[in-house]
Amino acid sequence: MLDINYRVAAYITAYEELEALYKTVRAIQRQSYPVKEIFIVDNSKTQLVTEDKYENLVVECHPENLGVAGGIKIAINWAIEKGYDFLWLFDQDSEPDSDVLEKLLIKYQELSTQKLKIGIIAPVILDINTKQELPGGIFQQYKFLPIPGCAEIKDFYKCDGVITSGSLVDISAAQCVEPPKAEFFLDAVDYAYCMNFRNKGYEIIVVKDTLMKHRIGNYSKVKDRFVKGSYVVTFICSPSRYYYACRNHTFFETRASEKVKLHYSVKYRIKYSIEMIKRIIRYEPDLVSLKVWACIVGTFDGFRGKLGKTW
Repeated sequence: MLDINYRVAAYITAYEELEALYKTVRAIQRQSYPVKEIFIVDNSKTQLVTEDKYENLVVECHPENLGVAGGIKIAINWAIEKGYDFLWLFDQDSEPDSDVLEKLLIKYQELSTQKLKIGIIAPVILDINTKQELPGGIFQQYKFLPIPGCAEIKDFYKCDGVITSGSLVDISAAQCVEPPKAEFFLDAVDYAYCMNFRNKGYEIIVVKDTLMKHRIGNYSKVKDRFVKGSYVVTFICSPSRYYYACRNHTFFETRASEKVKLHYSVKYRIKYSIEMIKRIIRYEPDLVSLKVWACIVGTFDGFRGKLGKTW
């Protein structure tokens, strides 16, 4: 049981998918521990939802599309101004179990009494496409790696990065760290923001007796161009997603820490881009040349530090 009455708000980045947004809102409203307000930044060209649709809903429309990064930055500042203790971050395609928030807060309170300095506490993420757990990551030398053996951990574990969706941000800690980099626009926003907390000595915690279903990417059955008559189910992306993924991860991973071994990082990012291009050529059903170009340009822009909404 909680000894303290925490003030918690939720935040959702919305973009063009009304039904997915409604599912996330309903999942938040079903929580056993109540969320006081749900703040939505709607990046859609045409507004998806109005404030009278649900109780305690706050909607800010940005048809120019601020991206995930810009929306989260606005939401963090909003939560600070409103005096909330926590802001629970979501993409629009996430469904936490009804007891997730309560369990996160109970574990936060328990660990805080042990003098653990927590910045973000998050649930276990189940990818609805692959039915697999998405583990937290640890940054080693020049790249993020999954926490080894996290599936066997029963209580909680510490890590360096979790995905944005489902992350419960301690607002008092958020006021002490650099906000999300709005210039990222899309992709790598989550790990970069987590590292801002880590670099200030805050812990990132994953609580194991929680569960949130989340859609990570779009999966389709596509033809394998390298094997005649063969089809596989795999994720497919737009050219812009490939661009921002390659650019932002390259920028972030080559600058994530003073301890980054730059020559290894550069080599790794080039190798990663080549593997991504091979995958595009093999599986992507359309716009293959443009998607290959997006990876090349994105990686180059990441090295030289060209950020912003540039694709």
